[in-house]
Amino acid sequence: MKLFINLLPYMHNIDEVNDLLHQWQGGIEISMDGPNWREPVEWDREYFRFERHEGPVSVHSPIWELNLATPRFEVIRTYSYEVYKQCLEWSARIGAEQMTIHPNLYCTPLFLRYESQQYAKENLMRLGEKAQSLGVDLAVENVGLGSFALFNQEEFVQLFQEIPNIKALVDVGHAYINGWDTPAVIRELGEKLCAVHLHDNDGKNDLHLPVGKGGIDWQPIWEALRSLGHSYRAILEYVEGTATDVVLADAADIANELKGQPAQ
Repeated sequence: MKLFINLLPYMHNIDEVNDLLHQWQGGIEISMDGPNWREPVEWDREYFRFERHEGPVSVHSPIWELNLATPRFEVIRTYSYEVYKQCLEWSARIGAEQMTIHPNLYCTPLFLRYESQQYAKENLMRLGEKAQSLGVDLAVENVGLGSFALFNQEEFVQLFQEIPNIKALVDVGHAYINGWDTPAVIRELGEKLCAVHLHDNDGKNDLHLPVGKGGIDWQPIWEALRSLGHSYRAILEYVEGTATDVVLADAADIANELKGQPAQ
């Protein structure tokens, strides 16, 4: 297990991330959204921002305004694919182990669910081939709440049997809102699981609260993660504005939980 901190708390003021980087030598997940990611992207500036970080790196590719699964607008699907391919190339350049990707725009109604799934699979397969050639894990996340979810629990697990060159990222908060049996999903995915996003909520809203501040029963999830026989990335993904000291304290506690040493 490798522990990462997603940089979502610093999305609208990325310069504040320096406080975290001065204190944290573990993994970071770079969020490619926020005011510093406008087109044309200044790739070199974002590269140099993190070049001195000695810990492992993951990249969370852009979320908003892109959609690999839209059945209505081919131009959006095509453009989204090209953007994600460019993000993969940048991820490889900075030495990222993984790039997290959403298979669709999580807040878009699914008028043609089957067609949307097929377009998503087609594009994920192509991006998976690209990622494989670059030596980067393409980590596909479960996204969308309720009727906006492109894949249900069973379909999500099956996705990684259908497309062998992609990996699974289980977002625990999203799974909780959708009523998934998260420990079962973790065990069923097995070695297909390369990462988890860890955050909490009230079971209705995607709040990205600190672990333990919502309604999730974490003990069965810790047990499922401890049962895995392979390495994976545990990524704290807390809401924008979460204080650095809160993130760091939770990182220490979660590291102990996942090693089988619960915090006192």
